[in-house]
Amino acid sequence: MAFFSGIVKSSLSLLGNSNTGFGYSIGDKVEFYSDHSIWSLHHGTKKEDGSEVTIFVFDCVKNKDRIQLARNAFKRIRTMRHPDILRYLDGIETEQNIMFVTDPVEPLSNQLKQNPDKNLILWGLYKIANAVKFLNNDCDMVHGSVKVASVFTNKAGEWKLGGFELLCSMKEESPIVLTFGGLVPDAQRYATPEVKKSGWTTIKDLPAGAIDSYHMGCLVYEAYNNRFESTDSLISQKGSIPVAMQRIYSSLLNPSFRARATTDMFLEEGLRPKGYFSNDFVKVNLFLENISIKEQSEKEGFFKQLDSSIETFPSEFSKYKILPELIKAFEFGSGGAKALSAIVKVGDHLSDEEYEEIIMQPVIRMFSSPDRAIRVSLLENMPKFINHMTNKMVTAQVFPNIATGFTDTIPIIREQTIKSILLLVPKLNERIINYDLLKYLAKLQMDPEPGIRTNTTICLGKIAKHLTDATRRKVLVPAFTRSLRDGFFPARVAALMSLNATSEYYDAQDCATRILPAVSPVLIDKEKVVRDQAFKVMASLMNRVQDFAEKMPDTAIVEQTIAPMSEEAASAQGAGMAGVFGGATKGLAGWAVSSIQSRFASPSGEIVNPINSQSSTPVESLLTEKTPHQTIPTNNASRFQTTEADEIDNEIGGWDQEDVSPFDFDRQDEDNSDNWESFEKKPAPFSPPPLTKVAVPVSSFGSYPTSSGNSGSKAQGSMKLSHRPNAIDLDLLDNSISDVAQYASEKHSSASPTSVPPHANKDDRKAELERRREERRQRMAELREKKKGGIGAKKIENIGL
Repeated sequence: MAFFSGIVKSSLSLLGNSNTGFGYSIGDKVEFYSDHSIWSLHHGTKKEDGSEVTIFVFDCVKNKDRIQLARNAFKRIRTMRHPDILRYLDGIETEQNIMFVTDPVEPLSNQLKQNPDKNLILWGLYKIANAVKFLNNDCDMVHGSVKVASVFTNKAGEWKLGGFELLCSMKEESPIVLTFGGLVPDAQRYATPEVKKSGWTTIKDLPAGAIDSYHMGCLVYEAYNNRFESTDSLISQKGSIPVAMQRIYSSLLNPSFRARATTDMFLEEGLRPKGYFSNDFVKVNLFLENISIKEQSEKEGFFKQLDSSIETFPSEFSKYKILPELIKAFEFGSGGAKALSAIVKVGDHLSDEEYEEIIMQPVIRMFSSPDRAIRVSLLENMPKFINHMTNKMVTAQVFPNIATGFTDTIPIIREQTIKSILLLVPKLNERIINYDLLKYLAKLQMDPEPGIRTNTTICLGKIAKHLTDATRRKVLVPAFTRSLRDGFFPARVAALMSLNATSEYYDAQDCATRILPAVSPVLIDKEKVVRDQAFKVMASLMNRVQDFAEKMPDTAIVEQTIAPMSEEAASAQGAGMAGVFGGATKGLAGWAVSSIQSRFASPSGEIVNPINSQSSTPVESLLTEKTPHQTIPTNNASRFQTTEADEIDNEIGGWDQEDVSPFDFDRQDEDNSDNWESFEKKPAPFSPPPLTKVAVPVSSFGSYPTSSGNSGSKAQGSMKLSHRPNAIDLDLLDNSISDVAQYASEKHSSASPTSVPPHANKDDRKAELERRREERRQRMAELREKKKGGIGAKKIENIGL
């Protein structure tokens, strides 16, 4: 419905200039209204805030004969206060003009021309009848001019009574209706039968409501059938008047004032069960006007009915009439939380500016309400109005109040608060999301209510996209894996679903080391729904890990091409290797020697250079006497409690392993690496007894015997590690090891075995190997004989390597 859609042609600039103290700006004039009233109707605005108003202007110079009517109307409207009467705002009277200001309205005739909603007409007749009843019964006054030109409609389309030119009391000394009744425009067309017969003075002898009741009947006719020309045809031609209203309508127009129905009767007849006022539209309006005195049970039933029927009401009426009443009831407690749903439905017809002004401001204020029912209603209806909230509004005004719900003692408040976060997060700033919000969610994940824990996990999964990368790496996996251990199986399902939904935020390493180990226990969960979801997540993550693994290089070892080098360079590099081998960790001396020997031993028994196999330079140039002295950790003393055969095998450096090439570096490196790892991670399982620390000369344990009388010259296969004394801590070793060491020391001066010629063939090298083994067996037999006879069975207390 277009508001103020009359024909506008002129502006009263003269009045604006002559009344500079007037607080309102006079705008365009509605031309057609002047033909039916002594007033000219103008649109206007308030200078202070620009709000719309309507200004009634009377020109005293041009209408001197009707100046008394204008002054009476100006006087009466200033003193009348009723919801169904025009609301006076301001006014001024000068020698040239009389002006008064009301809420923005337009003539009723403009609405009637636009084929209005039947509910609006019905409600309008109720409002005018109620206003006339107020004047006649409560004020004991006669309006005298109830007609279409005296009725106005506001933005909601609701009717308001004006036209107080003839309003007076019959108890006054000189009632104006008796002397000036005929000067009102269209007075003769609306005249009652008794006035037509005896003149306006006869009104003094009539009941207070007789004139106004007849005029009310005329208004009913025009509301449904538009203009009439003569009152004589009103009774016979009822037109579109509702059947339920026709009987009382005829009674209002009864020619006999004694039998004429009053406005009281008109209202009572309509409000009866199944009466013409008994419809949802009128009932809703009547209830809203009296909601403050209604019982709580009545309010709940009313709002339930309103929520289902409000969409059928005229949109303008709902926007400007019902909505303000609902907001008032919601904000000040008479309507409570139940009114919010209807408020939101009506708000769909508002523009963004209107929505923010009419609805959002009261709603935001209500977020701070201590009433839990209102807070729950706000959270439940948030999807309907969140789009009308700005980011600044949510961050500064809404979230601080909503955040109190995270710690509320009532579970339903906490639960609804969690659900609302999904709507608020896109409008919150980064600091609140990554700090304040996550702090609350972390506490809620340990809530005593299982449903709240479950919803918290779901919420965290859905807001993950709004978190920063650093926060996601820090928060998501611990939060979801915690929920995997929750005793409430829907919480475990929620954790699995959240892990699957946020899988894009985890790299392959996180999947393999943190997530998959946490998911694997629930593969055999007692609940089938958990197991099914766990297998889905496991399959999804395994695919990601497998794809990543397939793109990895085959090895992390960097291969380097070694170019041939000179003998000097080989010797220098060998010296560096000797430093590395010599600085090995405590307890690895035996392992290191064995490893070195096996690496550099040729089939003929020679120690060759692995850098340049063509060179005949012995390993002595690599493992010089400059190698740092080795020590044995006390907790690994058991490593030296070996068999006699093992000691001799160590002497020859593993040459008896014919099937293994001494240059098979890769396999030996791999074996040695395993040994290093196991040694480093698995210490000796026992605690050795207290040790004594003594300095002893270094024996040649682990070296080849040299020829007697020439201890300084080493044989080709000699591998002496050090010649300096060293103080070490050892356990008490058993006699067998001591005797082996003593025997090795005694043989130090004996002749060295014959070396295999450099150009010997394979058979010769095998023969030499067999000869040496035989010698070892003989020596071991001699050693056992000595032990039996007690010869040389002397305990060794200190051994240096």
